[in-house]
Amino acid sequence: MSVCASVLAVSDVALSAPERRLLQALHDHGIRFLIIGLSAAVIEGAPVATLDVDVWLERVDDPRLPEAAAAGGGFWVSGFGVQPPAFGGPGLERLDVVLTAHGLRSFADEYAEAPDREVDGVVVKVLPLSRVLLSKQTTNRPKDQAALPILRATLLARGEGP
Repeated sequence: MSVCASVLAVSDVALSAPERRLLQALHDHGIRFLIIGLSAAVIEGAPVATLDVDVWLERVDDPRLPEAAAAGGGFWVSGFGVQPPAFGGPGLERLDVVLTAHGLRSFADEYAEAPDREVDGVVVKVLPLSRVLLSKQTTNRPKDQAALPILRATLLARGEGP
């Protein structure tokens, strides 16, 4: 057992308890969402790190969002002026609501092909690693470029790469 494994439980690293409650509440309220970005890559097995959990909502104007956020122990800010929509509340700082998913198809199309994954007891839809790679290539920011080699290598190791 590694030193890290003996000190940290995976559930303490993947999602915080407030994040689990909120994602479960979204699911329970029938709000469709996808985990995308490097968060999805981690769930799909890529050995990368990220500081946030990117959540792509089907609709940021869904009237059920405030109730779901409250049920999950947080609150929903629908956005105003230059302030984008966001979840708020203790322990929810890492959740980023994604408004634009570069290089991807419509939400409905990506959702239809996204696998269900259990993360810390919560079932979530996750953008497949090949689609994360495409989005990172399209966005092409320096931080995205830095992740490309490991995403490609992970796909190759799984027999899914070129």
